[in-house]
Amino acid sequence: MTDLLLHNRNFALLWLSQIISKLGDIFWSVAIMVTIFARTGSALQTVGVMVAAALPAFFLGPVAGVLVDRYPRKQVMITMDMVRAALVGILLITSTRGDLNIWIIYLIVAGLSIASTFFEPARLAILPSLVSKDDLVRANGLVMSTNQATYALGYALGGVMVLAIEFQTMIAVDFVSFLLAALAVAFIAVPEREREKQKQTQRLPMHRAVADGLSYLRNHKLARPLVTMEILEHFPHAIWSSALMLVFTTEALNAGPEFWGFQSSIYFGGMFVGALLAAAMSTRLSRRPGWAIIGNAFLFSGLTIGYALSPSLTFTLFLCFFFGPTSAIRDVSQDSLLQSQVDPMVMGRVYATRNMFSNLAFMLAGLSFAWMADQTNVRWVYLIGGMLYFGTALFALSSSTIRNSQITYSTTEGQEASAQSAA
Repeated sequence: MTDLLLHNRNFALLWLSQIISKLGDIFWSVAIMVTIFARTGSALQTVGVMVAAALPAFFLGPVAGVLVDRYPRKQVMITMDMVRAALVGILLITSTRGDLNIWIIYLIVAGLSIASTFFEPARLAILPSLVSKDDLVRANGLVMSTNQATYALGYALGGVMVLAIEFQTMIAVDFVSFLLAALAVAFIAVPEREREKQKQTQRLPMHRAVADGLSYLRNHKLARPLVTMEILEHFPHAIWSSALMLVFTTEALNAGPEFWGFQSSIYFGGMFVGALLAAAMSTRLSRRPGWAIIGNAFLFSGLTIGYALSPSLTFTLFLCFFFGPTSAIRDVSQDSLLQSQVDPMVMGRVYATRNMFSNLAFMLAGLSFAWMADQTNVRWVYLIGGMLYFGTALFALSSSTIRNSQITYSTTEGQEASAQSAA
């Protein structure tokens, strides 16, 4: 079935663009985090990168959602990839001249976040128009599995490369990756049905479109608790920021930055396995996605507490792998549920709203956890995170809508799109 998906030209191009841009992004993330932590030695200043990334998503989320629903999502993705390439190019020029400082990095990160605030809702919202209902879980699983395989490879290489390759070289890789990703998206043929539906949103004033999107989300019986759970999860998600993991690796495990990269690599390898499992079990997940979300939320809580108490690097690496399948199955189920049940006309606004409040939660928690890590043993930070995950699992369990949910498709758009794109 995966081979059949990749015969869908439009989906294959979207899939390819993700692989290209993600690899460059990983090298960027590794280089930036290690550079700042090496210069400052402060978890709080390193987490400043996370703050710079989270603020634009919070302030621009509503506008991004409207524009993603109003304008062709393909064009939004191409434009944002070009913007990201330009920003990385500026950083490359600045660092080559020797003028690089932390505040310049923060500004570039903020600019990249602005572009991503528009890009990610467009990517998530365009996927259901490129594949059929029956392929939705499988498509999400394939996209996630290849992304995670790319992350696994990238972090394994990045943790070593940052010690052996110049900062500018790693940034140059990111610059080229955005250009190639934009080129791949340019060849996607979006079904006419989606373009016609978006014309209806273009006639609405901006404030009305924002209000309609929020009202839709507030009144949607499934989207509301799913998005609420996602926002709640982003409070403990902050412990997995690159900065805090780097602190945990160096202070709790007494290991170097290359082992930080290995942890991330093994985790994403587990994500790859989990996403493949989700794709293989797509029929079962379609019937009971809510229970998959709930069960994996409880597992994630237990694994996080185990990570906090890790006695050795070997045990930590062992746990990192098992985080992967847990995260992947949960994430594939959540995205597939939203994509199957949310009206395509407001999907961009729903995803942008989710990202807006999730980034706010991530930023606030990240600052708090970083401050704690500077004041006390970093293991306490991860223990608190594990308990917060337990709370989100209880929230999901308490929602009958999540428990009884099924992946269905409300329109024929996906089926029609699949037939057109396969041509």
